[in-house]
Amino acid sequence: MLRGMILRGRRPEVMLACLFLAAAAGCFADLSEVPQVTVQPASAVQKLGGPVLLGCAVEPPWMDITWRLNGQELNGSADALGVLITRGRLVIPALSNRTVGRYQCVARMPAGAVASVPATVTLANLQDFKLDVQHVIEVDEGNTAVIACHLPESHPKAQVRYSVKQQWLEASRDNYLIMPSGNLQIVNASQEDEGMYKCAAYNPVTQEVKTAGSSDRLRVRRSTAEAARIIYPPEAQTIIVTKGQSLILECVASGIPPPRVTWAKDGSSVAAYNKTRFLLSNLLIDTTSEEDSGTYRCMADNGVGEPGAAVILYNVQVFEPPEVTMELSQLVIPWGQSAKLTCEVRGNPPPSVLWLRNAVPLTPSQHLRLSRRALRVVSVGPEDEGVYQCMAENEVGSAHAVVQLRTARPGTTLRPWRDAKADVATPPVPSSRPGSPDLLLRGPETSVPPASPPCPGEKGQLAPAEAPIILSSPRTSKTDSYELVWRPRHEGGGRAPILYYMVKHRKQVTNASDDWTINGIPASQHRLMLRRLDPGSLYEVEMAAYNCAGEGQTAMVTFRTGRRPKPEIVASKEQQIQRDDPGAGPQSSSQPDHGRLSPPEAPDRPTISMASETSVYVTWIPRGNGGFPIQSFRVEYKKLKKVGDWMLATSAILPSRLSVEVTGLEKGTSYKFRVRALNMLGESEPSAPSRPYVVSGYGGRVYERPVAGPYITFTDAVNETTIMLKWMYIPASNNNTPIHGFYIYYRPTDSDNDSDYKKDMVEGDRYWHSISHLQPETSYDIKMQCFNEGGESEFSNVMICETKARKSSAQPGRRPPPTLASLQPPPPETLERPMGTGAMVARSSDLPYLIVGVVLGSIVLIIVAFIPFCLWRAWSKQKHTTDLGFPRSALLPSSCQYTMVPLGGRPGHRDNGQPYLNGRGCANGMHVTRSCPAAAMGYPGLSPPQHCPGELQQ
Repeated sequence: MLRGMILRGRRPEVMLACLFLAAAAGCFADLSEVPQVTVQPASAVQKLGGPVLLGCAVEPPWMDITWRLNGQELNGSADALGVLITRGRLVIPALSNRTVGRYQCVARMPAGAVASVPATVTLANLQDFKLDVQHVIEVDEGNTAVIACHLPESHPKAQVRYSVKQQWLEASRDNYLIMPSGNLQIVNASQEDEGMYKCAAYNPVTQEVKTAGSSDRLRVRRSTAEAARIIYPPEAQTIIVTKGQSLILECVASGIPPPRVTWAKDGSSVAAYNKTRFLLSNLLIDTTSEEDSGTYRCMADNGVGEPGAAVILYNVQVFEPPEVTMELSQLVIPWGQSAKLTCEVRGNPPPSVLWLRNAVPLTPSQHLRLSRRALRVVSVGPEDEGVYQCMAENEVGSAHAVVQLRTARPGTTLRPWRDAKADVATPPVPSSRPGSPDLLLRGPETSVPPASPPCPGEKGQLAPAEAPIILSSPRTSKTDSYELVWRPRHEGGGRAPILYYMVKHRKQVTNASDDWTINGIPASQHRLMLRRLDPGSLYEVEMAAYNCAGEGQTAMVTFRTGRRPKPEIVASKEQQIQRDDPGAGPQSSSQPDHGRLSPPEAPDRPTISMASETSVYVTWIPRGNGGFPIQSFRVEYKKLKKVGDWMLATSAILPSRLSVEVTGLEKGTSYKFRVRALNMLGESEPSAPSRPYVVSGYGGRVYERPVAGPYITFTDAVNETTIMLKWMYIPASNNNTPIHGFYIYYRPTDSDNDSDYKKDMVEGDRYWHSISHLQPETSYDIKMQCFNEGGESEFSNVMICETKARKSSAQPGRRPPPTLASLQPPPPETLERPMGTGAMVARSSDLPYLIVGVVLGSIVLIIVAFIPFCLWRAWSKQKHTTDLGFPRSALLPSSCQYTMVPLGGRPGHRDNGQPYLNGRGCANGMHVTRSCPAAAMGYPGLSPPQHCPGELQQ
């Protein structure tokens, strides 16, 4: 009703009505909204007679939309051209020469008009091949051969096909690589590859196929030694690529032995650039940016001939679509003063700039002074009010920015308008405190009070806002920032206008995530620059629109920032290139190294957003392609409430598409999704499953959190580190609210700190779980919650269970009995484990104890065996002394010392002709004496030492 009054120009009546309804804030918001084209019509290529659909979305959505063809309004002439125009759509049922050209949508409101960027509709065509003669291509055996195909002019670009051995080859296979340039590379050429080759061009729109008039013959020769030479490209090349697209620089060398190929950019080795990879000897850049422009050098060398003789150069230019920014979105100037509108334009090549007022191009005059960067309006008057556009366009794209100029009488008090800048008033924005469950709205002092405008009716009768549509690509070359762009879904249908957006983003790390960073965005703004991000990191974004009914449905996207080359890894990159560079191996090798070629890496975990009541959008980010281009993607899904394998949702998704709609889902069912990438060598491992997503079936329904939790019915210690538990959950206790799974919390019983609780998550409808990595012989408190996207339930009952002791021997008193007997059998996997008390579970942590025990036991055995040996040695020595004729009373301890003295001539008993003196024998003129401590102490039976004759004289 109010908007209808606005369209009729009854501005004073509108203001009085708004004041009467106490909704002045909302009404002024409508009056001050800056018209925007949120979804631009996209250029299209179609065959003659084919249908074309152009779409256009504007904000505010109630604006009138018209269309232009080549600058002329399509009003009555639309029917004559056979063009159908509906709100926001233009349909060409059958494209003809009269309906090709540049189309623009124009949105009009009382405050002014705004035009979209042009969308070009062209006819698809495929020209004939130029006449050519047969070429004979020679290559050394074991090297790579190149069959060049000079594709004819085609719109869109033609796809190449090759006739190989009487079969048409449409994609890379075996040792045949079809490059984006249209060339065919034959890896490790042999005698079997000799023969005739012919190329053909295929237009994917017209589906025409045209074949070259001549064939090329390949000959494979055998040589003993030949200097390296570059066989493709034959001369220096200039390559132009659009920012964000992939780039392949081909360089094929030949020689005996096979040459080593190296690459450099602007005189420095490409080892310093993390973005480059290799496909055989070709250089690949997955996502180009402005920093990739420059001169690339390919050099081949095999040690034969003059070094550095085989060199080819590439001049790469990265073209960037225009980017346009303006300082303000609204401006109020008093009459008679001058207004200056500045416009910052970026792009390569430099874009041309066109200024428009209310969708009409402006021409320079004394009153309007135009330049590429600014528009100056001299002596502003009321006729200068309106919407001004700065529109930029170059060879690869176009962009525009909008500012609304309002005028005022001199002396009028100027009130700042709502805008996203700090120097003008803004609507309420949420607090940026991360992790806060209750987000408070606040605004600067110049804004309207932070209270939401009253809803035109009961709050319960209005549906929450639908999830916004995120337009940003999940891949960015910027290392520390990301531009998030979105548009609202269609409003109306019982939904109140959007008041603001809530945008949250955080970094994903291994097995965890950082805290949320929260931003509140005005309803009129549909882009946000996320800054201060970490290079080469994965981030997730969640955003929702808020209206009078509260928070709307959530839209999600994940993106990965670009990588920044680090100086400290440049040296290791030189070693890495030995694996990535096909010529980096020994020069004597005659076979290329294919060990680094593999299926693609698994894509990043996909994100899910709502498409309709029974369908969702699955979005993902690819990773490495394994050395060969990714040919397609495949999306799989699985129902959480049913046991079963993953099922195929859709396949043969083009590599240029990173999002797909999955239809035919069941309402009220929870799903998980995962993605696989495929190239010519096979398919990747599946990505990490997405987070559970519930297909609501109700456009505005937001599930409430469950209140009643599960009930734990059984706990038992499986071994000294594992406890198994079972529980039951009754959906009727939560009014049949769907749940995503369960949280299990556990901590040692002797702990009183809630922070000691650890958490396991069980997704789906599984009602048992094993808690592992526990401490032996320790009692644990265990409790649970169930959860869904609305939150967590209350805690369940608390159970106490003690793990088993570390000892493996049976101890009847040690085994903790089950807390509550269960009538149901345990899960199958628990039956495979030893459940008895005396069961011994082998664990790697017992190995150190086993080693120490073996070592100590060996030492004890050695000591026990050495003691009898020592006793036997002592007994043998005593027996030997007795056998020499010493009386037992004269046997002394082993500490006695023996000395030899000269033999005297004293008479005495003789033994073998030698005299004895008191039991001591003297032989060979020497006398044997013994000095013992016992003799000095007067030991019984011992006499003082005596000497042989003549020893006193000495």
